[in-house]
Amino acid sequence: MQRVLLIDDDAALTRLVGDYLSGAGFQVEIAGDAAGGRRALLAAGRGGRPIDLLILDLMLPDADGLELCRELRADTDPAIAALPIVMLTARGDDTDRIVGLELGADDYLGKPFHPRELLARIRAVLRRGAGGAGRAAEAPLR
Repeated sequence: MQRVLLIDDDAALTRLVGDYLSGAGFQVEIAGDAAGGRRALLAAGRGGRPIDLLILDLMLPDADGLELCRELRADTDPAIAALPIVMLTARGDDTDRIVGLELGADDYLGKPFHPRELLARIRAVLRRGAGGAGRAAEAPLR
């Protein structure tokens, strides 16, 4: 089962996305801020099960998601630096999308969104990533 880390401070949204992705066969871990997300990534790197994909909000209470994306891409741990990132945010203007992709996001989806589209984008990113081929297509779209 692939693990997804969702870093977003909107509790209702994280519940919805977590339930939907869990129903599609993913193990979902949720962090409400950048600090919690960093802790989850560190724990996964210290012998825990690795995170396969990160869903990242840009507007977090303790950090800018764009800056967090930049930090992750520059991380000395190759697993963290190569972690697939899907940005999921209300900041959907052209400049934010372009900057997010330039800083290393693999995809960018604006809020509001359809959960099925998020699932399709996650699967597409995982198919393109190392080790994602085949596993991302296990469960049908809902």
